[in-house]
Amino acid sequence: MNHIPTVCPLCNGKIKPGTTTFSLDLQSGVIVVRKVPAHICQQCGEEWLDDEQAANLEKIVARARQQNVQLEMVSMG
Repeated sequence: MNHIPTVCPLCNGKIKPGTTTFSLDLQSGVIVVRKVPAHICQQCGEEWLDDEQAANLEKIVARARQQNVQLEMVSMG
């Protein structure tokens, strides 16, 4: 598992667990994944994903590419 900082390296703000929305333009279509667990800086809003969530997103993207979807909207929560 990767190391998520507790203090933001960009602004020194406090990082807390939360959720984010991930979107990706595949040129052939768009993927939107809502409620992705993330670690978010409370000051600047920078976001970090742990290895597990990044792997989950990679699977969703691979499946969407394979199915050649035009619009994929998923919620992790």
